Amino acid sequence: MVVIGGTSLVAANATSEPDHSCAAAYTVRHTWSTGFSAEVAVTNTGEDPVKNWNVNWSFDGGKAVVKGWEGEWQQDDGLVTVRAGEDSVRLEPGKTLTLRFTGWHPQGKAPDAAQFALNGVSCQVGGDKEETPESASPTPSSIALPPGLPASPAPTGKPTKPAAGPLGSLFVDPSGQAVEWVEANSGDPRAAVIRERIAEQPQAHWLAANNPGEVESDVRGYTSRAHSRGKVPVLVAYNMTNRDCGGASAGGADSADGYRTWINNFADGLGSGTSIVILEPDALGHLTTCLSADQQQERLDLLEYAGKTIKQASPKARVFYDVGHSAWIDAGEAASRAKQAGAGQYGDGIALNTSNYNTSSSEVSYGKRVLASLGSGQMVVDTSRNGAGPAGGEWCDPAGRKLGKYPTTATGDPKVAAYLWVKRPGESDGCSGSAGSFIPETAYDLSS
Repeated sequence: MVVIGGTSLVAANATSEPDHSCAAAYTVRHTWSTGFSAEVAVTNTGEDPVKNWNVNWSFDGGKAVVKGWEGEWQQDDGLVTVRAGEDSVRLEPGKTLTLRFTGWHPQGKAPDAAQFALNGVSCQVGGDKEETPESASPTPSSIALPPGLPASPAPTGKPTKPAAGPLGSLFVDPSGQAVEWVEANSGDPRAAVIRERIAEQPQAHWLAANNPGEVESDVRGYTSRAHSRGKVPVLVAYNMTNRDCGGASAGGADSADGYRTWINNFADGLGSGTSIVILEPDALGHLTTCLSADQQQERLDLLEYAGKTIKQASPKARVFYDVGHSAWIDAGEAASRAKQAGAGQYGDGIALNTSNYNTSSSEVSYGKRVLASLGSGQMVVDTSRNGAGPAGGEWCDPAGRKLGKYPTTATGDPKVAAYLWVKRPGESDGCSGSAGSFIPETAYDLSS
């Protein structure tokens, strides 16, 4: 019996005459600079089923598992315990239970594992640890890799920052959920990729709380940090009444007067420097979705008021009216709604693809048709998650999406003022978690 940290690898209720036997194999599938993916396969070699299984083993270097699948995982220093989940409690004779996980290894190699046990009975270990080194080309496996983990090591080289265009260099926020997660999880093998590919990139700052007494100081603090560094901040004003038609991002101001107070204070915080404002995502797209005729006119009036107020308070602010995206409403209709909302008089153009997945080429083509009908202006396109294009009509956290063009004002197209990350990559649409919450698995998958 081996004891690690005061915990026996053999369960306390093990009998002197076990009613089952087992064999175990530990396989390292892939390694990268600070992490690895692996599996422990345990076979019931006895004649009777093993009910309510639990598996133990130990790592020689202390805690190693970052995330495990198939069962409930616990770690006590180097001791790993995996217990059956609700939908998998019985291991039949001759059947193999495969426990997949990702781990970290700061010493540069995957740790050795030993002392395998199934429900308190030591398992015979079959063969030595197998490993696919980082430099080798892995062979295909019938065992699927854990979700979110690439079949080959994710590149960790820092992306090249694009040159600044006419609007200037975009501000990189030193705070935010991705930054906070990376700082709190520096030992996670995904942290380097998420830091370099997401946390260190320019992203929009969302003002989405109905907080008229606080929004001015929030905006002023953010824009001041950007302007003091000679950078251009990107802000999203998102507090329209009846927001998102009561969907995943429901909320907003309680009344038209409440919205006017809020946007007045928002505008007062912008300051005298250049800023980019994305005005009310979904407000024009949802114009006819859930509003009465009177409510539609009220919304158009509020958007016009917002554009005028921002321009009067901060003449260097660039205001882009959000008109949805290429798969939502017709270009002519989008232009008509934008005109009625004051975009031609108080806006600098339109914002497209906010929080969506349509390709940049589709959005630019669509945007040029909208601008032609509108008569003036430029577009900004949200490229935060459109690298793999859309997943059919699925908009809520679809799997398999990728980062798109990195944020820049150097677009090479006079009609495109900037490619932006308006939606912060890794933050949920409301299906993988609560809307706006940071999901590291999603961030890593987008980055891989």
